[in-house]
Amino acid sequence: MQITLFSLFMSVVWSSVLVVFNYFCRKKHFFIRQLGITNVLFLYLFSIVRMLVPYEFSFTKVIHSKGPVSSLCTNAYINDAGTMQVPVLTVFTIVWAAGSAVLLVRFICQYRKAMKTFSGYDVCKEEQCRRIFQRISGETKNRMKINIRCSDDIMIPMGVGLLHKSIILPEKVYSDSELYHILRHEYTHFQNRDLILKMLGYIYWCIFWWNPAVYLLKRDLAQILEIKCDLDVTKDMEHKEKAEYLTTIVTVMKNARAGRRQKAFYGTAALVFQNCESELVERFKIVSGSSGLKRENFVFTGAWFLMIGILVFASYSFVIHPDYETPKEETAAVSGKSNGISGSYQIERVNDKYYVHFNDK
Repeated sequence: MQITLFSLFMSVVWSSVLVVFNYFCRKKHFFIRQLGITNVLFLYLFSIVRMLVPYEFSFTKVIHSKGPVSSLCTNAYINDAGTMQVPVLTVFTIVWAAGSAVLLVRFICQYRKAMKTFSGYDVCKEEQCRRIFQRISGETKNRMKINIRCSDDIMIPMGVGLLHKSIILPEKVYSDSELYHILRHEYTHFQNRDLILKMLGYIYWCIFWWNPAVYLLKRDLAQILEIKCDLDVTKDMEHKEKAEYLTTIVTVMKNARAGRRQKAFYGTAALVFQNCESELVERFKIVSGSSGLKRENFVFTGAWFLMIGILVFASYSFVIHPDYETPKEETAAVSGKSNGISGSYQIERVNDKYYVHFNDK
């Protein structure tokens, strides 16, 4: 078992294929009805694992290629980048590491700054807020200590904090129905550990920022978590209550548009984000037709997971290695010593075997 440049390349390809495949399947509501939104979320784990485990195993078959893979490897691994006499692969590795470090440090600094700002907001002491939050706590088995804070600095309700949890509300007047749905939505995010998943997804993006498929994964992960939260909140609601819940989301969106633009921070779980009309329409469609989502098709789910599992296992069954001529500097005769005897050496490859020539023997 080993990690090579070529196994890493195969890992990137297969992980990207799985992300794109899962994304287009997930966009079909039939797929969500058959699998259930939790299983749809879990399927993305396969693509992440495939990226994080780029090994060549003992059963992995090496396939030699003289096509584009060979040219790519020659340019990246052997040829130098410009006049600096540094392989392109080395340059890419340095840029990768530097980019990941910058993104991670920036995220940590932004998170600490945001948490410091949020902790300075006033705790909501209104009787309406206390009464409705107690109602929500009584409806759930897993009670959590969460502070309700208010501020004029934000336009959209959001849940923040991993250790010191808070729900931040815009400073405005709410009806009991609106406040209930807003607090219930954010409370459900905390129950589902969605903030942890979002932050892990963001860290994964910071590490593999150069892979376009990871951008798709990051965006769709946030949408899946919102859909899952919507379905958890409305699963026991009648049609009238669902309509009130969706109306609350529309009201929040209108208030956000009427106010100043608010920058989205990935370390939070907001009820809705600005300029996300297509995602909002999808949430409305799924919640409106969620009566068909209560019964998952276990046969379909098992078959689908088995197929994806076989596909992932099959992706480890082979790895493509470039088939290129040994560089001249490696095959040229050089002076050296072997067991105290001076002589010349030459290495050449014949039929995938390497022969070492010493004094023409």
